[in-house]
Amino acid sequence: MLRTRGRLSVMYWSRILGDRLLGTPFARALARARRDGRREFVFGWNRGLGDIALGLVPLFVQIRRTVPGSRIAVFTRAELAVPFELAGADAIHVVPGLERDTGFDLGAAAARMGIALPPDATVFADPDPTRWLGEDRREFPPALRWDPAWNALADRLAPPAGTEVVIGAHVHSETARYYGYVKDWPVAAWQALFARFPAARGVRWVLFGNTTDAAYAGTDALDLRGRTDFLELLAVIRTRCRILVAPDSGVLTVTYYLADDFPLEIVSLWSDPRQGVLKQDCPSPNPSLRHVPLQGPGEDVRNLSPDDVAAAVEAALSRCSLPSTSERAQTNAH
Repeated sequence: MLRTRGRLSVMYWSRILGDRLLGTPFARALARARRDGRREFVFGWNRGLGDIALGLVPLFVQIRRTVPGSRIAVFTRAELAVPFELAGADAIHVVPGLERDTGFDLGAAAARMGIALPPDATVFADPDPTRWLGEDRREFPPALRWDPAWNALADRLAPPAGTEVVIGAHVHSETARYYGYVKDWPVAAWQALFARFPAARGVRWVLFGNTTDAAYAGTDALDLRGRTDFLELLAVIRTRCRILVAPDSGVLTVTYYLADDFPLEIVSLWSDPRQGVLKQDCPSPNPSLRHVPLQGPGEDVRNLSPDDVAAAVEAALSRCSLPSTSERAQTNAH
């Protein structure tokens, strides 16, 4: 075991030294493409949603800057097609039946789909953004495009807000099982938070998530769990929510990096502060977004008390011009 660890340590530091002296495999491939006048780039991706913005978009930015007129194609699973559209990929190919974190042969998948890869394409079948971006992630800040036409997708799901302040709650990250630490705040803590801000205070809660269950029965929240696709979920956040409370997740990451100007207060809940948008340490491209991250003591989000989160929500509400009791009474009278 010690001998194996020693070999791994030597390999790790050899790789680090090689990347610093010669450039990462990505940097070298990009330099060759520029030298040879090759403009086609192909990526395979079957990992996390949030890592598209955190890892791949900065790589796409480098490609666009280095190779004018470049074209980026992606092979991925179905649920990531929309995020890659936001990321600005020129072509998105959905590999049938592909499940998350399942390895796939990009060339074989393209052949099965009848797609001919350009013969001079630079292919990144298994990208490693963590290695290729290194420590300085601020040089290529992520930005995800938003088409104003998508705003209308919220209309069938959530009525426009009146005088109330709409607070979105992403109550389950869905992908927590892929990580070695807890990402989700407990159901009881969410329920306690909802109780602190009832409708009588001029607040309307909207719940987001893929899984529907009875965990939040009895609340007066609008429960959209399992009722939206990803673009509809973003449209509701974009056009209805003034506050979003969310764990470290793809939803949080994509919302944070939407390159559109709309007022939003984000209260995020964390176990590990060395992940996600905190690790990226880049400002949001939305100039009207304010972000308040809360970390659970002992690097466990379950140790965040409802009092802690309620205080952050209360402060966000104070910045959202919450209507007075008399104003709400007049609205209800009509």
